[in-house]
Amino acid sequence: MGLKSEVEEVYYWKKVLFENLPLPEDAYIGKYPYYIPENVDVRGLSLHEPSGLMIITVGRIRVGVPTTLNAFCLSDYEKGTSPRIWGFPDYNKNTLKPSYYGGSEDGSRALNYKPMPMKYSPGYFKYFFGGKDDDATRKLHNKRKRPYSDEDFTIVAVYSPVIDSNCNRLYIVDLGTLQNTGVGTFRVQNPAIIVFDLPSDGCIRRQFPVLRRLEIPSHLWKNPMGFIHLTIDQEPKGSCDDAFIYIPNIFDNTLVVCDYKKGKFWSFTDQSMLPVYAESHMLFKDYFHYSLPIGIMNIALGYPDKDGDRNAYYAPGASFGEYAVSTKVLKDSKQSFKYIPEDYYMLGYRGCNTQSIFQLFDLSTGVIFFGEMQSHRVSCWNVKKPISADTVGVVFESEELHFVSDLTLDSDGNLWIMTDQLPITYFTDKPMDLSKITSQIFRVKTSEAVRGTVCEA
Repeated sequence: MGLKSEVEEVYYWKKVLFENLPLPEDAYIGKYPYYIPENVDVRGLSLHEPSGLMIITVGRIRVGVPTTLNAFCLSDYEKGTSPRIWGFPDYNKNTLKPSYYGGSEDGSRALNYKPMPMKYSPGYFKYFFGGKDDDATRKLHNKRKRPYSDEDFTIVAVYSPVIDSNCNRLYIVDLGTLQNTGVGTFRVQNPAIIVFDLPSDGCIRRQFPVLRRLEIPSHLWKNPMGFIHLTIDQEPKGSCDDAFIYIPNIFDNTLVVCDYKKGKFWSFTDQSMLPVYAESHMLFKDYFHYSLPIGIMNIALGYPDKDGDRNAYYAPGASFGEYAVSTKVLKDSKQSFKYIPEDYYMLGYRGCNTQSIFQLFDLSTGVIFFGEMQSHRVSCWNVKKPISADTVGVVFESEELHFVSDLTLDSDGNLWIMTDQLPITYFTDKPMDLSKITSQIFRVKTSEAVRGTVCEA
C-alpha cells in the first residue's frame, strides 16, 4: 500500500546539517569526533504553533552528535526541503565535555547510581510552598544549600520532546547518560525533567529560559536509558503548574509520576508493563532481524471525566496488547505503596506484528494513533469500540515509514509523523547511507486519516 493521498511529506533529511556549529566539523570532544554525519539520526519532534518553532531531537546513541536537542522555524523552510537545525536552547547547553567520556582505559565506565542533590529553579520553595528560600527550607526539603543555576548541567541525551502550546512550555526528559554503540556507557548526571519557556517571538529572539529542572530521584530507577517518553497531564481547572508528568522507563518496566507543582516523585509497576519476550522479535526494512524486549513505552491520555481523571492507555514495546489504568490511581502517591492488581486491566490485542513505540490520543476524533515499529505503518483505534485486530485500522502504510519513532498533534487537527533509522544506529555500527533519505516528517489531518477506516466514528 502506498501513501494515502491525504498524507504529505513535509520535510526530509539525508545528511543532517546544522546552522552555525560553534566548533569546526572536524573537531574532537576528547578522543571522539565532534560531528559524524552518518551518526546523526533525527528521532523526535514537537511543534510550538504560536512561534512556529519545531523542536527536533537526535538521540546520542553514537558518538559524533553535536547536539541532542534542536530546533528550526517552519517559516524558514518550504515543504519538501531539508531544514538546517540548531542547538536548543543554544549550543552551549548541548555541547559535551571531554570529561564526560572519562573513567577507564577503554573509555567506558560502569554506571554510578550514587544520588546527586536535587536541583530546583530560583524561588522554588517560596513559589510552591510559601516558605523562605533559605538554608533551613532547603534542608527541610532535602535541597542543596545554594540557588539553582542553569549553568549546572548539560543536556546529554533527549529522545521525545513534548510541547504544551497553551502554557508555552517545552518538557523534555534528559537521560543524563551516553550509551554509545561500540564505545561504552558514560554516566554524566542523573536523569531529569527540564522545562523551557517558549515565547511567541522565539524564532526571532532565540531566547528560551529554563523554568525548572527536576532530577528523578535515584531510588526510582535502575537504568536511566529507559526514560524515552513523557506525557503531561494538565489539571483542567488549575494553573500551568498544576500538572502531573508520567515518565515510563522501558528498561525498568516502571512508570514514574511527578507532581510538577510540588516537585515530588513516585512510581508504579505491574505485570502489564513488562515486555512479552515472544513478541520482542522485530524486522527492519525486511532484512534486519533484531530483538527489542522493552517494557511500557508511553502514556496516551483519554477523555477527562467530571473530576478531571482519564484513562491512561499504554503498552509495552514488546507486546501486541493494550492496557489502561485510571490517572486517579497514578496521581495518588499513596497508591504507589498499596498495589492493587485490579487497577491495571487489559483492553485487548491489536493484532500480530503491531508492536508500537508510541501512541497518541486525539480528542477531536476519539482515536489513538500507534506508531508501529516493524509494519511500515501508522495504525489507529477508536476508544469507543472494543480493541481487537478487527477494530484496529491503518491510517497509512508505506515503505517510506522505515521506523515510526514519534508522533505529535497540532491545534489544526494535523498528525505529524517522524520516521528514522533507529534499529540500524542502535543495534549496529553500520553507518547510515547518506545518499538515501534517513529521516522524514509526514503530516495528515486526523479526520482525513481515519476516514474510511474502522476508526471512523
